[in-house]
Amino acid sequence: MTRTSNVKSILADVNVWLATLVAEHPHHDAATDWWREAVLPAGEDVAFCRLTQLGLLRLLSSESIMGRQRLNHADAWAAVAAVAAQASVKFLEEPTGIDEHLADLCSRERSSPGFWSDAYLAAFARAGRYRFVTFDRGFRRFEGLELLLLSG
Repeated sequence: MTRTSNVKSILADVNVWLATLVAEHPHHDAATDWWREAVLPAGEDVAFCRLTQLGLLRLLSSESIMGRQRLNHADAWAAVAAVAAQASVKFLEEPTGIDEHLADLCSRERSSPGFWSDAYLAAFARAGRYRFVTFDRGFRRFEGLELLLLSG
């Protein structure tokens, strides 16, 4: 993977963070291989935004997702904080111009489940000129998004 000159960081979707952290996740190997083989050697930064941070916290503390491995709120916070403390992990503030990008994406798309969260992440990545990494093929619908689709 080459880093393009107009891209500052990689904004990771919640599904990538969860797959990276949970060894039993069906995409764990794909996520950790991507991290080891592409991110670290290239010196890339992988980032959270508030929505992906909260989404990961929600999933880690959800019994329906994590089963018996469900974390309480304090442990989920500690797990996410430990990941965020890594040198190659960043936390991104909302970029200037996100509202214009979100309005543009909303004018092009029909409503669908998960639309608002997905559109927000696509607008965030577009406005901040971040590459967006996910396992979710649905992000292909967003024009102008520099998208990296992982396969599991």
